[in-house]
Amino acid sequence: MKRTQPLGLLLLLVFATSLFAGLDTPATYDNEVRPARNVQQLSYDTDSRETAAVLTWLADQNPNTNFGGWTNDYFFEYYVPAADGYISSIDFNFSDLPQVTGGGMSIWIFNIAYDWEEIATDEIADGCGNSHLGYYDEATGFEVVGTNWVLGGINAVEGADPEFAYDPLDGQAWPAFGAASISIEPNAHDTEVINVDPVELMGSTYEFLRGEPFGIVIRFNGFPDEGDADDTRMGFLSGQMGYDPQPSMKFYSDISSPDGRCGTNDWGWYIRSYVWDWAVNVFYTGDRGPVVADVTVLGTTTSTADRSVSATITDDNPGGGDAGVASAMLYYAVDGGDYMAVDLVADGDTYSADIPGQSPGSHVDYYISATDVGDLVTETIPLPYDIFQATSPYLFLYDASAHPYATVYMYPYFYGYNASPDDTMMHWDVWDGLAFGAYSSELLDLYNHVYYVGGFYPANVPDGPTFFDWMGDATADMPRTVFATGQDYGVVSGFADTTFPAGTFEHDYLGVGTLGPQDIVGGTTDLYAIDGVADDAASGYFADMTTYYDATQLSGTNWVDNMEAADHATAFITDPNNGDGPLAVYASGENWAAAYSQIDPYCIVFEDDTAALWNLTDYEYNIWGALQDMWWPELLNVDEETITPSTFALGNAYPNPFNPSTSFEFTVAQAGNVNITVYNALGQEIATLVDGNKGVGTYLVNWDAANMASGVYFYTLNAPGFTATQKMLLLK
Repeated sequence: MKRTQPLGLLLLLVFATSLFAGLDTPATYDNEVRPARNVQQLSYDTDSRETAAVLTWLADQNPNTNFGGWTNDYFFEYYVPAADGYISSIDFNFSDLPQVTGGGMSIWIFNIAYDWEEIATDEIADGCGNSHLGYYDEATGFEVVGTNWVLGGINAVEGADPEFAYDPLDGQAWPAFGAASISIEPNAHDTEVINVDPVELMGSTYEFLRGEPFGIVIRFNGFPDEGDADDTRMGFLSGQMGYDPQPSMKFYSDISSPDGRCGTNDWGWYIRSYVWDWAVNVFYTGDRGPVVADVTVLGTTTSTADRSVSATITDDNPGGGDAGVASAMLYYAVDGGDYMAVDLVADGDTYSADIPGQSPGSHVDYYISATDVGDLVTETIPLPYDIFQATSPYLFLYDASAHPYATVYMYPYFYGYNASPDDTMMHWDVWDGLAFGAYSSELLDLYNHVYYVGGFYPANVPDGPTFFDWMGDATADMPRTVFATGQDYGVVSGFADTTFPAGTFEHDYLGVGTLGPQDIVGGTTDLYAIDGVADDAASGYFADMTTYYDATQLSGTNWVDNMEAADHATAFITDPNNGDGPLAVYASGENWAAAYSQIDPYCIVFEDDTAALWNLTDYEYNIWGALQDMWWPELLNVDEETITPSTFALGNAYPNPFNPSTSFEFTVAQAGNVNITVYNALGQEIATLVDGNKGVGTYLVNWDAANMASGVYFYTLNAPGFTATQKMLLLK
């Protein structure tokens, strides 16, 4: 079901995102898309006058992306005003400034021809083919206006007109002639919010009508001979969302992309799922629909109970006349289905209703629609949440307060993927404490094995009592292991040196007697020498190597802590700079085993190699795998040799829902021809992922669906004497 642009959509827009999801471009984190640093999010407080408002897509979310461009690259974002009015100023939030002088930016406001009914634009954002709209090939180069339109990949999308020029711009609206231009110069922080006043810049402003979209277009200027050099990069603080139509686009020029965005002469406009942190400050002069604020943002949960949603809904009338809220509804959809309506109940200006509880694995989208006494309607942007489902005995509990290089850092295969003799180790569930919130005992109880990553500062204070109870429930039939990492576990003590007594999780299970002295080095980026312990099962393989801790591997700095091991624990990484004090310890007991590393193992590097020690293909370079090898024979009573699968199996996809790629395992119990095919909801064959002979064992398959539409897909395994099918949901 396609939702159209609501009239009152953009008064302090709210949405939740999946961080860094869907990155499928040839750009790398060193180039177009980077983690944002020195984040300075825009303030969205309005003027004291009731007619003042801010049009933005990033009101209540924390954008974390530094999305860049270069000379002759254009950026576009559209807005839908809730009433007649005019623009007072525009804030552009830069997350990257050029490192040299001479940069600049041109600014226009365009009428737009965007939002084509025959195409669901939320299903085509980011991909190299379907999201490509095209460009004008003019004597002056590749342009956003002109007469000779070159068709893009969008013309081949189902429902699209193969000969139509999908130009998003429909005539320049401001300034009347030429362009408004400003300079963009370096500063010490590499970030800046630049406020542009149309009247000061060009002597006039832009007046708009209620419900008629307009687009802000900018172009970077100043370095025509520098290509995509880092010194001339300029970028905006950005977030990511899925909406129809997608709010933002980027135009790729031949300066930054000499061969095209994807290397196939495909310059021009691309629809992106990233949203630029721009704020259009306006004054309304006409009536608008109800103002919907403070909408409850529901995060991922393990609960299957009903969930309450509330909002503050008011109605004013800047144009004069009657004002008041006539009705308000909560709409929700499950797993991409049709939206269902629930009446919101008013208590003064607060309106609330419940979304019925859903089963584990469900994905829910919800929004609020309010109507005033003049029949004007305001709808909020759909907000998503998931009902968490356990699909494995292994939980990767990511609890860092930031996502440095998140798409690398978050995925658990960098922390022990396929690191055990038992093939069930190939699949991890992931709980993101920053996005989902604090973990709970209900979550831990779903798992037998947990890898906890606290990062450079935990998003939630590590909850020792919760882990203590979970470990205490270990049995012979349900053994439990945990490996906790992170250089700021000291948050539990306010960064004071702390002795953990018997009866605490840190002492009894992690094996930490005393934490401290803390912060031995204060945030340096220098390599910090560390040692493995000779003949130790977990670290002996690098005991004879010159090895360092380098937090810059994850865009952080070194805040090294020492500790003392409890009497029953063993140190397996030590600090040669401070009397070989422990940096990592482990302990084990009846039906349980645990370890704590004050340094993140991903940041261990060799003397002659700045790449991380962690290596997906070399089992020997994996501390989690080494710990499991040491623990498993005793805990699980299995041989140290690889377990031979006795049955065929087709695993659940992870992540699911996903965008744009997902992975799943399949197990072959008898060698022979294996075929895995993906089908859409109509039963049409979409892709063949595996087709050939496979030996006995467990395998991993990845499917990149960047060029596919959102919806339900099925993947079927056909093997000798065995057939199985699983479902997955692509949400863009």
